[in-house]
Amino acid sequence: MDEMKQKESLAQKKMSRADFLKGMGKSVAGITLVGGMSAFLAGCENEAAAPADNTVSTPQGAPEWPFEYVEVDISKAEARAYNAYKTQGGWGIGVAEGLFGTMADEVGYPFNQIPTGAYINASGGYQSSSLCGTIGAAAAFIGTVAEKDTAKQIIKDLIAWYKEADMPIYQPEELQLPTTVANSEICYDSVSNFMTESGYGYSDPERKQRCAGVTADVTRKTLELLNDALL
Repeated sequence: MDEMKQKESLAQKKMSRADFLKGMGKSVAGITLVGGMSAFLAGCENEAAAPADNTVSTPQGAPEWPFEYVEVDISKAEARAYNAYKTQGGWGIGVAEGLFGTMADEVGYPFNQIPTGAYINASGGYQSSSLCGTIGAAAAFIGTVAEKDTAKQIIKDLIAWYKEADMPIYQPEELQLPTTVANSEICYDSVSNFMTESGYGYSDPERKQRCAGVTADVTRKTLELLNDALL
């Protein structure tokens, strides 16, 4: 760290929420809701008539829910998530690439019908420095492959882990970045804790490397939890 950074005060390093949002730069407007994928998949299909016994009927042509989950190479998935964060610009799309993208390659339909670009709006805590986009994208994937009660428990476990984990764990470029605990699932808290501890600013490449690593970490943990619950 250069001498100029060493002289900066802690107050300068603790960004306000307004500064944090400014630092993200311009993003595509709007927020992709976690549950929005069902509308996309069912989109132009006509719903089949409800049976006489009032049981719910699957729309014609739509895949059955939950989608079939298969084990994939976690190392490849986390690397894909890391690279997607760096090249496509965000936590959410990184996890979406690591999860939906990997499953699309390994399984194909129906995972290949989900546009990972829909999760670009999860960057910067859904444009409001709120829920970390990695959690939102992971929750959407979990809800796609697991029944309701199972999905709820996995998401709870993922958030509990996120709050307590020393991250980034995944550091393929051997930067030896300091690791920090978020103590929160909120994007602002997670990033600010790292910046305060490390002295790096929001626009510094090391901060971006850190968040790319966290994207990979959440991808790995999500797959580990799903493997334990579904396989």
